[in-house]
Amino acid sequence: MSNEFRPLVQVLRELKTLAHKRVSGFAYIVTEDNHSCIVRLHQGQVQEVVYRMLRNEEAVQRLSMVAAARVRFENSGVAALPAGRAPLSEGSVEWLLGGFEHDLGGQQYQYAPPSMPASAPRANGAGAGAAPAPAASAGAANPRARQALEQVALSYLGPIAGLLCQEALDASGGDPHKAIAQLAGQLYSQQEAQRFSEQARTALAALR
Repeated sequence: MSNEFRPLVQVLRELKTLAHKRVSGFAYIVTEDNHSCIVRLHQGQVQEVVYRMLRNEEAVQRLSMVAAARVRFENSGVAALPAGRAPLSEGSVEWLLGGFEHDLGGQQYQYAPPSMPASAPRANGAGAGAAPAPAASAGAANPRARQALEQVALSYLGPIAGLLCQEALDASGGDPHKAIAQLAGQLYSQQEAQRFSEQARTALAALR
């Protein structure tokens, strides 16, 4: 797979090819503005998309606005969706594996993100279509604090923990306690979020 930035439609065609090969693993998409997206594939089925602290339908919606990106794939052999986690909707899967051709196929490479395609999947969140707030410098976060958060988050969020921790720290201006609150919001129950928050705060306290 190419390391050069290319129109999103070409990147999604590679994703479609991976699905046809019935692979299991993670496709890592990096956009031209240096944001990361992870697509979980299990036996050729697209099960989950995470992009800029958004998941599944909202992530696909935001990804559809990207002009150019690059992609690499890591074949883990085992990438089944964890129990209790909602899979990507059928409509979003269909768009990622072919529906995008109708929206993006005729577009030229452009640096300004295009408008939301009319037939692309829509998110239910009220602020899903809003422009993202400028990211704070990742350097503002203490590297030890980030590592501590990632170690705790790994058992809750799996292989995407590093990406989500980085996004949370960027969005919070490097404040690990604010990042904990954002990461807790990615979990699937209040009890799980509370356990994660307590463990993460304990890990940060141990750094002092």
